[in-house]
Amino acid sequence: MGDYINILQNFLPLGATVLELQQPQKRVAILLADIDGDQMAELIGAYRYEQQNYIVILKKYDDQWLPLKHIEGKGYNISDLRVAPVTENWVNTLIVGWQIDNMSSQLDLLQWTNGRILRLPTNNIVYSKLEVEDMPDHYGKDGQYELAIWIHDTGDAYKVDVYRFSEGELVRAKDVYPYYFKKVAAYYEKLLQTNDFSYYWYYLSDAQRKAGNLEQNLTAIDKALSFRSPYPSKEQLLEKKQQVLSRLTHARTNGQTVIDKKRGDITGDSFRETVYLTGSMTERSSYWEDITLNILNKKVDLYEGFSLKETVGYNPRLFLGDFTGNQLDDILVVIDTGESESTIKAYLFTFFEGEMRQVFDSDEFNESNDYKIDYQDQYKLTIASAMPKKKYTLDLMFKDKEYLMEIYKEDGTLKEPIEGWVEPIHGLYPIDFAGDDVYELVALQEISGKHHAEALGYVQNILKWNGREFATERQSVIIFGEKIDSM
Repeated sequence: MGDYINILQNFLPLGATVLELQQPQKRVAILLADIDGDQMAELIGAYRYEQQNYIVILKKYDDQWLPLKHIEGKGYNISDLRVAPVTENWVNTLIVGWQIDNMSSQLDLLQWTNGRILRLPTNNIVYSKLEVEDMPDHYGKDGQYELAIWIHDTGDAYKVDVYRFSEGELVRAKDVYPYYFKKVAAYYEKLLQTNDFSYYWYYLSDAQRKAGNLEQNLTAIDKALSFRSPYPSKEQLLEKKQQVLSRLTHARTNGQTVIDKKRGDITGDSFRETVYLTGSMTERSSYWEDITLNILNKKVDLYEGFSLKETVGYNPRLFLGDFTGNQLDDILVVIDTGESESTIKAYLFTFFEGEMRQVFDSDEFNESNDYKIDYQDQYKLTIASAMPKKKYTLDLMFKDKEYLMEIYKEDGTLKEPIEGWVEPIHGLYPIDFAGDDVYELVALQEISGKHHAEALGYVQNILKWNGREFATERQSVIIFGEKIDSM
């Protein structure tokens, strides 16, 4: 590191001194890291000049270091200097902690954007300790790092929260709470082995609640209440205890599990909501009951649950995208009715005039789309659609001879009138045909012949939002090809 100190000092003003980090061990505040995404490391250092702190960034061009930027900082020293991909573009952000007193540092996030360094908004966070980590949620790590902020309160107790950079700002990363607050709980459990204080029990209970350990949370609150002067107050602890009891009752009653989860801006408040499908597991691992749609609004810290018309089925799944052209994420829920080759139940929700509204129901679509399927003479099948009014003719000569002999006489006329039918929706797929970031729905319905197991093709309806409902914009029939021996 000595060579890099010498290089750095060549670009500092006369009389400037390189700052030193004190934790986890004393070292100069210099690092090599790629912060512009070109896979080449920049040389970054912190220095003090005329009672003011600065960051300097050097970039190497043709084996020669050149100054890229000098950035003014705060405080009297530096506590953190590191990089991690904390934004959604996965380019390293320079994370700086400017020490403003013995226990506190000001968070500074510096991001290379469009050829220049910008300061990201930090909500003016002042912290005592900082951890930066790609924290896993229910589905694992995603490559974007979260920030764990520890703010000193009393003794060795800290207020702790976890943030993620999303949609241009730092928001609470509640989906990783179960992972990180297990570590926080372990910190307080260790403290309590030698320091039996009410405020440690309180912060242990807070960590257990955020980790999802409600039974342990209740025990810790009772321990905090047992002190003559409970922290933070008897009234606050009793209120939290009642909240925990309510959550425990709900959890025991429902026994719900997260099946699928997506994040998007549902309400237009510039905050990305988390959308969950929850349900109760059964002995058949792929079959779910009590399927419910839930939305967590991080801005107001509120869960909302929405009942579905069909609450049982296989492989429940979510898709978020703009279907109605309001530039917000609408919610598509699809549930298979069988384990394989089944029909589906599907519902689409949009945020309109301050509330969630259901704007598509697969059952209503099936009921309103009427077809008439008739076998015709000379090995033909006609499919007549009521809406739109269209007729299709299918040539059955691709079927094997034995099949045709069951239905037709030798002269190609029908032995007797036969009707087929179109099944309910078999598949529903979001596709942005116009490339305008607004999705259409592609609905496939199987055409059945003499019996349900006989698939002759599919009716395909492309559904587009017209301001009131999803209407068929285009309709076609998909047929199966006939095998040929050679070209």
